[in-house]
Amino acid sequence: MADEEEVIMTPTKKGKATHIRIERKRKLNMSGTEEQRHHVAGGEHKGLVINKSSQGDDEEDLGKPQVQLGFNCFMVDTKTGNHVVESRKLKFWYVDSADYLDQVTTGFNFFRELLKPENFPKDYVGFIRKCMKQMQKPEYSMARKINLEIQLLDDEATPMDPASPELENGYGITKQDLRPWEEIVREKLLHVLESAYPNILSVEDLIRIVDAEESVVMEQLEELRRKDLIRQLDSGGFVRHVLDVKTEVQEVKQMMTVSANQQPTIAIITANYCEKLAVDAMMENKTTYVKFKTGGESNAYTIGYIGEHKCVSTKLPMIGHDRSAQISSGNTTTRLLGTFQAVEHVFIVGVAGAVPHFTDYYKHPRLGDVMISDCSKGGNIYYYCDQILQEKDGNILYQTKAFQPKDAFLQGVLEGIKEQRLHRKFEPWRKYIRNGLELLATQEADYNRPPPETDRLTMMIGEGNVLEMQHPHHPEGIDEREGFPKIHYGVFGAGKRFSKADDLRLDFAGRYNVNSFDSEFDQVLAGVVGSVKESFMFIRGMADYSDGMQKQEWQPYAALAAAAVMKSMILSFKGPYISEDEM
Repeated sequence: MADEEEVIMTPTKKGKATHIRIERKRKLNMSGTEEQRHHVAGGEHKGLVINKSSQGDDEEDLGKPQVQLGFNCFMVDTKTGNHVVESRKLKFWYVDSADYLDQVTTGFNFFRELLKPENFPKDYVGFIRKCMKQMQKPEYSMARKINLEIQLLDDEATPMDPASPELENGYGITKQDLRPWEEIVREKLLHVLESAYPNILSVEDLIRIVDAEESVVMEQLEELRRKDLIRQLDSGGFVRHVLDVKTEVQEVKQMMTVSANQQPTIAIITANYCEKLAVDAMMENKTTYVKFKTGGESNAYTIGYIGEHKCVSTKLPMIGHDRSAQISSGNTTTRLLGTFQAVEHVFIVGVAGAVPHFTDYYKHPRLGDVMISDCSKGGNIYYYCDQILQEKDGNILYQTKAFQPKDAFLQGVLEGIKEQRLHRKFEPWRKYIRNGLELLATQEADYNRPPPETDRLTMMIGEGNVLEMQHPHHPEGIDEREGFPKIHYGVFGAGKRFSKADDLRLDFAGRYNVNSFDSEFDQVLAGVVGSVKESFMFIRGMADYSDGMQKQEWQPYAALAAAAVMKSMILSFKGPYISEDEM
């Protein structure tokens, strides 16, 4: 900061909130205001001035802030031992020459530096002092003024600590599960069988996975069977029973040979059970062919129509994120594309995790929004991180595999949709979501959009500390959300170590311009590319702010939103002539 400038802090009390105004002013403009000063710092803090408390309106002079960041601090009162929550808001005003990108970038960088784990201010005074010191730095010279608003929340307004052990994975708001143990086991069994579908799991496998007594497992399996949610096959193993009255299901020992003019030309790959049901709800005149294989990988293919396009959908029978599960996914993909060799386009549809933009309203995806893969400048749509290395100087290096579709057809379709949306509303997916909700109303999973208050945004700041962030405000203060998804475009990424490492995930996202993370589809893409399918696209609904697997409450709706957008895209381009005779 120039020597002729000072950073001045003025506290103000307004109702229950304390406002700390921090602004940069020239010394020449300070004549006649000595009586307002409480302290003028020297030494390493030279240029910092603390004014006496003011009763004026500290926002009148510059109008509404251009950028605002809000977050909750969960703290313990050292005197009483009570847990308290402070709501803090950082509001920024900028010089006239700062454009929107300058504003949101500077605001976020200021905030990230303020919250660096290695020197995160643990007390109230240290937090304010650090704000003032950062205002002296030249990289924040575009910021004219910052207002820090601090308010202690009442008990009834206090949200649950996002890092509480009562919360699932530290990300959701699910309270401690107080249900009977038998009910918890029943839910786990159903979840495991849905994850494994169409694979068959033995009783021994289920006992090991859910970690419960055999008698409890057998009792709950029988309860699920009575509800017609699972089936026991002749082998003794169990499989999820698909309940879809509008889909004919045929069990086959060998997949049939399909003539060239009857072959599906679009393949849709899903990973979760709720994703498969959502995709199948978008199809007409459909039949599901299931090939069960005891002790091995089963296959389930649903063949039907989306408009004039004949499609085939499948679900990857994977459990967890280990490498064996990913290899299994690659094998399933290869078998799918080997069985249906006329496939021209591959869609990977389901849920993923959003990369938050804490200051940029336009780039920030919310839960339930949909991300469509859009090529980077290098043509890539997916980056997978194989390994993370740290150099001697502390710099982090990422070893990656990148995937790009050589056939730009779907990218051209996407550009056409973007162009249409610029000139008029192009949102047919709203209708398809409503139709899907009707078709899926009898399913065990709830596909309705969860309440907006469950869309909680957190940020890890190191040493186990978590902040709950407010979503960025619309620059004009207008809330445009109407209960339907917004569409975003960008690059996808994945990596084993990103699941719970917010700092690494955000750093990787920044370096590779990644907009969404999923649960590792590199083996699937390797199978697609290895099968010489050069036209592929990701369409994913945002289910959390990690990798899509952390917040199950949003998964069904996010999957339905992604499937509806997929249908909109498929209907927007012409398909080859295919006879509609039944197979």
